[in-house]
Amino acid sequence: MSRRPRIKRPPIEIFNLSFLDIIACAFGAIVLLVLLAKNNEVPAEMSAEDVMVRIERLMAVKQRVNELQERLLAEEEALQMAEAEAASILEGEDALEASLPRAQQSIARLQGQAQSLREQIRREQARIQVPSAPEEPSSMVGGIPTDAEYVIFVIDTSGSMSVGGGWQQVTNVLTDIIRNHPELKGFQIIDADGKYMFSNQQGRWLTDSPSMRRRAIQGLQNFRGGGSAPEVGMMQALRQYRNHQGKTSMYVFGDDFRPGTLDEVVMEITRLNQGLDGEPRWRIHGVGFHRERWGDAPQFAAFMKAVTERNRGSFVALPN
Repeated sequence: MSRRPRIKRPPIEIFNLSFLDIIACAFGAIVLLVLLAKNNEVPAEMSAEDVMVRIERLMAVKQRVNELQERLLAEEEALQMAEAEAASILEGEDALEASLPRAQQSIARLQGQAQSLREQIRREQARIQVPSAPEEPSSMVGGIPTDAEYVIFVIDTSGSMSVGGGWQQVTNVLTDIIRNHPELKGFQIIDADGKYMFSNQQGRWLTDSPSMRRRAIQGLQNFRGGGSAPEVGMMQALRQYRNHQGKTSMYVFGDDFRPGTLDEVVMEITRLNQGLDGEPRWRIHGVGFHRERWGDAPQFAAFMKAVTERNRGSFVALPN
């Protein structure tokens, strides 16, 4: 009977890699125990389980230390960033403080330039602007003297004065005359029949002010419907204000006068306006409006020329 051949097995090495691992782990455990014991001897009665527990605690502590170290590094980085930002802010503040004097100088220079420009604008506006009323009253407007302190307007408010939009022309002329008396002490407006525009001011003077002028011009729009006998209003004004002291002018607006009584009316008006020295107390001016097929403009012109010649006034005839 034949024998089976023997299988050659490799020789057993006691000090192989696994053995070295076991020895190393055991040695490391001993070292850890030594460290935990703080250089004291490991108690002889300590079991393997106790050793494992202490090793796990050590590993947990080590992990916690690593985490704390990472947090410390993060906090240090954040601190460095905050310090860098603070330094940047301080540098910016230093730069702002350094630039502040320059900015103040620039502002002062710009303010000076703006003031210079404002002065140039005022000078240019003064050159091109036309004032609404002259600083000093003109001595003549359309040939009519304007040296009065008080003015009375006697206006024909009949229908013929409104033909073809003529009332707007009356309003414009009245406005121009008022504006050329910037230092009036008072004025009054009545119609040809002697009716006052402001009935509660009869026998008194309207205070000259911008608001009163506007009220008078606005009131003129509805101040219509009277007669065409201007001598009635003229005589009433002369009687009403005959004792008034002050340089006064009367302006008579009209486009008609009834024929046949011219000489008598002119003489009566002249008598009423005569002062103690025989001279006219008021200047009486006439403004004639020509309306085609309405009124009698030539007759009114003849009447007013006779009145104005005897009462130091002027007559102006306006075209239609």
